[in-house]
Amino acid sequence: MSDPNSTAAPDADDLRARIAEERAELGDTAAELAARLDVQARVKASRQQAVDQARATVEQAKAKVAEVLGEARTKAAPVVEQARTKAAPVVEQVRTKAGPVVEQARTKAAPVVEQVRTKAAPTVEQARIKAGPAVEQARAKAGTAIEEVRAAARDDERRPKLIAAAVGGVLLGFFVVRRRRRRR
Repeated sequence: MSDPNSTAAPDADDLRARIAEERAELGDTAAELAARLDVQARVKASRQQAVDQARATVEQAKAKVAEVLGEARTKAAPVVEQARTKAAPVVEQVRTKAGPVVEQARTKAAPVVEQVRTKAAPTVEQARIKAGPAVEQARAKAGTAIEEVRAAARDDERRPKLIAAAVGGVLLGFFVVRRRRRRR
């Protein structure tokens, strides 16, 4: 190392150390600038933080619901069992009496149901035929919209790379100009 009190020019090791230090500082500055310009990464980080917070809140809510539900089941179990015991004979009686009535209703409704199906078939077919072009048009518009969204997503993926390349070009230009000035 050279003596700080001497008036001699700094030696090559000192210059190399200063250059390395300057490069490290410029690299840090470039990384900081790139991070500030990378809006997509900042939005992604913010979104991830919001998602994590929402998940934590959901988990807390699930735990609380499970706890309250468990308490409610415990308290309701005796009442439910008592209601089942008292209702069992009535339910069985209803099933016994309702069986023939349900079967009779099915038997009487079958011809009406078949008649409705037969009369509705041409109308349903006409509706399908009339709706066909509208459905195809909607599919075509949806396909176009999907392609536009995909194209926009591809553009969004390229933007950070272009910004990083521009920052790199500016820094390279800075270093070249700086080196040329020092050589003069």
